[in-house]
Amino acid sequence: MPALFDAHCHLQTLPPGEAASALGRARETGVTRVACCATGEEDWEAVLALAQAHPEVVPLLGVHPWKAAEARPGWEKRLEALLLDHRAGVGECGLDFARRPVDRGAQLDALRRQLRMAARLHRPVVLHCVRAWGALVGVLQQEGVPPAGAMLHAFNGSLETARALQALGLYLSFRTPGPGLAAVRSDRLLLESDGPEPAQVADLWAKAARAGTQAADLTPRNAERFFGDLLS
Repeated sequence: MPALFDAHCHLQTLPPGEAASALGRARETGVTRVACCATGEEDWEAVLALAQAHPEVVPLLGVHPWKAAEARPGWEKRLEALLLDHRAGVGECGLDFARRPVDRGAQLDALRRQLRMAARLHRPVVLHCVRAWGALVGVLQQEGVPPAGAMLHAFNGSLETARALQALGLYLSFRTPGPGLAAVRSDRLLLESDGPEPAQVADLWAKAARAGTQAADLTPRNAERFFGDLLS
């Protein structure tokens, strides 16, 4: 088993002091790096504090689509100021049209702003998408994928969507093995826990390997390429 990389987790949701234990469990299973994604302004500082305390944590700061409509005025300037002061990526951000009520306008606006910020600051961006594939592809085609790259986390779309996103240059990350796995190029595949326990990635890697996904061994290298300059 290679040294594994959790491409998307939420350590900040753990009670204070428990992140170190979760990272210890992760190391015991072979997970040596994790990307910790914020979901809104209320946890930006917590994510940055985790990265400062634990060198294996890569921080990303953003506004999740669930929180786009309630984001406080001026969030964009405050986010950019933090990104200028810290080596962090953008995310997670995106579109989620499954939750009700949904403010599509607020989600689209927040996504566009964060894509432009990622491009302006040359930072990778982590994307969320649920029941909004056409809209997401449309925004990416209009805005362009930031030069530092983009990743779609917890991908569960169709084979056609997987191909369309890869054609735009995106990495696709999985939290469970799914049919879309077969459509992912070996140099675009990532694995994630999407939660507070990065150790779960080791089990996911084993399942992918048993399923004959030879690219599973390449996922740490892919993650290192994607997160690039954010790595310490």
